[in-house]
Amino acid sequence: MANGRPATIVTGAYGGMGRACARQLGRRADLVLCDLDEGRLETFAESLREEGYTVAATVAGDLSQPGLAQRAVDAARAAGPLQAVAHTAGVSPSLGAWDVILRANVIATERLLVALEADLERGLAVVLISSMAGHMTPARPAVDALLDAPLEGDLLQRLKPHLDGLLNPTDRSGPSRPAYGVSKRWVIRMCEARAPAWGRSGARIVSVSPGLMWTPMGRAEADGNPDAAVVGANTPVGRWGTALDIADAVDFLTSERAAFISGTDLRVDGAATPGMRGVAF
Repeated sequence: MANGRPATIVTGAYGGMGRACARQLGRRADLVLCDLDEGRLETFAESLREEGYTVAATVAGDLSQPGLAQRAVDAARAAGPLQAVAHTAGVSPSLGAWDVILRANVIATERLLVALEADLERGLAVVLISSMAGHMTPARPAVDALLDAPLEGDLLQRLKPHLDGLLNPTDRSGPSRPAYGVSKRWVIRMCEARAPAWGRSGARIVSVSPGLMWTPMGRAEADGNPDAAVVGANTPVGRWGTALDIADAVDFLTSERAAFISGTDLRVDGAATPGMRGVAF
């Protein structure tokens, strides 16, 4: 039942970025937490409650499945006016097959945005987590055109030949790496494409592109992908990013201080993207 406080959705809530975002955004809003694993999600929710946060609801499951994103949005709107969404859920190349990556990074994201767009609240701010990989992936019109209709039933089958065509001898994870790059490029493009209509409704949408991050997923990626060491060596600020680096950016972007920022991407990468240009993998 709504209590007058605003509500915030955090997806991927049990991940490193998700946990940090929940603690930052939960200072000014009731939380609706989403993640795949119900047990871990409930454990985190109980931990937050013990710390004094209000967790209005948890929604466990795969957001790429029909109806689940709508459940999360409905739960947030039942708790209070929906103020912010931090969509941190996603899968990296070493942790999932190419189709799992596309379902998590593209299809789930699209379903969440469609659920929100059914009734955009004035003042809503949504932050989608992209990646520096989205900036390192060149434009490919045929791939972009397919991804412009991400809920088409045969999207994955039609994309697979394009991903296979992007493979090179250095790809250690098969089509997962190009799938990740094109999915994160799509996130950046979708924020820009949707922002004008959102702005006319009084809402904002932005993306954040992390570099090499000291999170459980980031460390697992580094362990399974030697190319991550190349990124680390070419990050000019000389360190990995942290979950709090991302949470601080999301906190700002969803606040009134960022009320004139929409339809753009913020790189939080320690200058790794310019540092990597021209580096051979």
